[in-house]
Amino acid sequence: MNNISTVILAAGKSTRYKRKTTKLLEDLAGLPLISHVHKIGTKISGKNVIIVCNRDNIKEFKKIITGCKFVIQNKQKGTADAISCAKPYLNSANFLILFGDAPLISIKSINKLVLNFKKNNSIASMIAFNACNPIGYGRVKKQKDKVLKVVEEINTTSEEKKINLCNSGVMIVNSKNFFQNLDKIKTNKIKNEKYLPDIFEIYNKLKIPFSYIICPETEMLGVNTIEDFVKIDKIYQKYLVNNFISKGVLIQNPDTCRFSFDTIIQSGTIIESNVVIKKGVKILKDNIIKSFSYLEGAIIRQNSSIGPFARIRPNTIISKNVKIGNYVEVKNSYIGDFSSVSHLSYIGDAKIGKKVNVGAGTITCNYDGKQKNKTIIRDGSFIGSNSSLIAPITINKNAKIAAGSVINKDIPSKYLAIERSKLKLVKKN
Repeated sequence: MNNISTVILAAGKSTRYKRKTTKLLEDLAGLPLISHVHKIGTKISGKNVIIVCNRDNIKEFKKIITGCKFVIQNKQKGTADAISCAKPYLNSANFLILFGDAPLISIKSINKLVLNFKKNNSIASMIAFNACNPIGYGRVKKQKDKVLKVVEEINTTSEEKKINLCNSGVMIVNSKNFFQNLDKIKTNKIKNEKYLPDIFEIYNKLKIPFSYIICPETEMLGVNTIEDFVKIDKIYQKYLVNNFISKGVLIQNPDTCRFSFDTIIQSGTIIESNVVIKKGVKILKDNIIKSFSYLEGAIIRQNSSIGPFARIRPNTIISKNVKIGNYVEVKNSYIGDFSSVSHLSYIGDAKIGKKVNVGAGTITCNYDGKQKNKTIIRDGSFIGSNSSLIAPITINKNAKIAAGSVINKDIPSKYLAIERSKLKLVKKN
């Protein structure tokens, strides 16, 4: 849609969000709020996205978002003024307005809005929603399929308070026509700001009223307070859960689990309760992720068992028919087919082959104080319990490490390595 730019309004001060950071950087399932909205904008406009922000936030925004333009609104004089700041950077016939603190809006709804815009002769179209409790929202006064005006809560009459159709603020407009009329918005005397919703009445008086579509209220929710964020987070997690379930994933207790925006889980997999899955996790078919496991940046291939109480850290690949048991941590490692690390072990910077058994309490000693070193355990090897493998080291095929050993040399194939202090018995008086 090359003829549509997107303007994201993100210049607010987050005064009601009682945290040190701006609400727009709050992590929602692995992405900051502003990044969720930017993703939608890029689907419509590609790189023709403009983010209007304040001077305090621009550095942080630029760290996490690329491929768009940033514009500073030096003084917060309202949403109409924010759009004016973006004007010099708009180079398309039409533009879409989104809000940086409203991350749940779907591409389906935006596409519906664009279609309605085209049916309305590409003049102007907005998104409205039916609120269960409209208090606090601007009410949409309409006639058939046209918007007459939006009345803010503070200005509503007793009759207007009964209106459930509310303004989301999301709209798409013809650029030339819009800026010809934007200056007609008057400054609010109380707050000395210009409010964008006043544009609806201006258009109606010019006999070119906005058309509108209705979308779900949940998609239009914005974040003003921490309570708002918690509500939106629950909705987003429920969306992810429903998507997985529809694809044949069994999530036994969804309310106790957390997933990331980019989590991939294939059919036949079971997710038990109290599982946390962070960014960059791909779980293929027929695995089981047991309770209290924590996964991040990992690939779990087919028919493997993880947990309970397992931690799988970034750059880890768990292959087919693998068992990673309770209180096992795996980091930056490959675990081959039919291998087992059943309990109480740390595997870091390692490559483990097929049919390897790693006994309880085994540690790969990968860090020498300056750099991380590699442990290689080849096919068929057996590592006895409570062994320490001091990297860099290679345990070759079908070798065995006796329990309690500290190994600091490569072990040849089919050898048994034993390293223990001699047992001493001292008779007590």
